[in-house]
Amino acid sequence: MSDERERKRRRGRVATTAAILDAAAELFSERGYSAVSVRDIAERAGVTHALVHQYVGSKDEVFRAILKRGEGVLVSAAPGNPDLLESARVILRQGLEEPGRAHARLLVGSALGGLPYDRTAGRFAAIERLIELAEQLTGSASEAERAEKDLDPRLVVACVGTLFLGWVAVEPWVRPAAGLQDMDEAQLVEGLERVILSILKDHVPGADHDDAK
Repeated sequence: MSDERERKRRRGRVATTAAILDAAAELFSERGYSAVSVRDIAERAGVTHALVHQYVGSKDEVFRAILKRGEGVLVSAAPGNPDLLESARVILRQGLEEPGRAHARLLVGSALGGLPYDRTAGRFAAIERLIELAEQLTGSASEAERAEKDLDPRLVVACVGTLFLGWVAVEPWVRPAAGLQDMDEAQLVEGLERVILSILKDHVPGADHDDAK
């Protein structure tokens, strides 16, 4: 096979794989994990059932690939940033835009649909990164600060992540229920950011010092 034909073949595979993952993400978000088959994914993507298996794999493997792709979008928003609050800020804002928001909806739908955690990718890089930064701050804080803010940093980050996912899931209901229909998107995002960062500052030792840099 010539080099040009090989390059075309690879480009075709990349494009087809992306179409498969896009179709699968739509279906999982619409129906939940259990109600979607590989044949459904193939039909939505316009490819054969065999091609899904060849390019991506089983339904579990397709789902894991989607999660990995979505996580990559979030983590790439704050690559290597050593500041907990700034990392949380940029990950939050990326997560509220597409495709980050679609990724969050997929996580919520899968969890509420009863998909066990061990059927997922088994790790979520954005949460892991924030926990790593929170633990670093806790470890370098004074004994007095650790005594004052004695929550496990993993729990604090888990609460922040849950708040974000819950907002994405129920925002269309919560906004009218709270009378926030007239608040524009920029105000909402700024407010949500302030709430989430205040949780981190209040409960992670040293986080408030980071914010003052």
